[in-house]
Amino acid sequence: MDNSKEITTLVKEQGPLHYMLKIESFSSIGALLKGSGEEFPCIKSSEFSAGECKWVLKIHWNENKDDKNKGHISMFLRLINKLKPAEVVTAMFRFYVHNQKLGNYLVVQDATGRQFSVAKSEWGISKVLPISEVMDSSKGYILDDCCVVGVEVFPAKSEYKVETLAVVQKNSTRQYTWKVAKFSALADARLYSPVFTIDGISWSLSLYPKGNHRAKGDTLSLFLYLKDEDGSVFASGNRVFAKYKLSIKDQLRNNSHQINRSAWFDANINSWGYDNFIPLSDLKDRLKGYLENDELVIQVNFKSILRITSV
Repeated sequence: MDNSKEITTLVKEQGPLHYMLKIESFSSIGALLKGSGEEFPCIKSSEFSAGECKWVLKIHWNENKDDKNKGHISMFLRLINKLKPAEVVTAMFRFYVHNQKLGNYLVVQDATGRQFSVAKSEWGISKVLPISEVMDSSKGYILDDCCVVGVEVFPAKSEYKVETLAVVQKNSTRQYTWKVAKFSALADARLYSPVFTIDGISWSLSLYPKGNHRAKGDTLSLFLYLKDEDGSVFASGNRVFAKYKLSIKDQLRNNSHQINRSAWFDANINSWGYDNFIPLSDLKDRLKGYLENDELVIQVNFKSILRITSV
């Protein structure tokens, strides 16, 4: 959505009323989000309140050469409430970008009310700012590689929420190895690895030795779970983005069958993986080396982890 007659820009001294996101390590965020499986790289906030509704802020890096909005940062607002088929929520909204050099906020707003419905639950502005302008430190939108954005939604009787998006790296070794013994004797039921901690976040691997109900007994199914043992993620509505690699080791040639993945984890979706990770026929083929002494070696390697936390 972009009609230049409906989009206005102004400068304000005050920040947004309803939601603000502090993005640390901004220069590397766009690169880290690439490969997330979405059509365009995207940051999604956790839910926040405005009026009697729940919303999510989405921020896109438009670097796709085929995208008409190439070279710009886009911001969109999604209504989370489950609406009835004929129900409509009309809202006006403003997107904020903090100029940390001047101490004010660039505000880009849609001058007309937009109707959020079952058919159209997301509205936004495709060209909030050129990426080149945001990345130019002399403009003031980045300070110490940190960028601050926000949103207001009207009418609003809401709680104010501030979050921080940061790259997490607490472990020098970001790999976990799970050795599954007596593999051929395992039942059909799902099997969990011991809980392990990477970058202060607890995880677990989940294995279906003969595949889950979608694999139809032909392939092994493998998933990564965010366990959140201390409740620091799920209890506060925070979210975690992980870029990781799942692999099964070829023990004869020190090689592996591997698949890379990127995904957001939260209380609603706390696991991602593959129903059809590897054919069972490949596992049973001794020449491929996946099963040695009836032991399977599974590894997960984390390339990057981002975390949105409430302040």
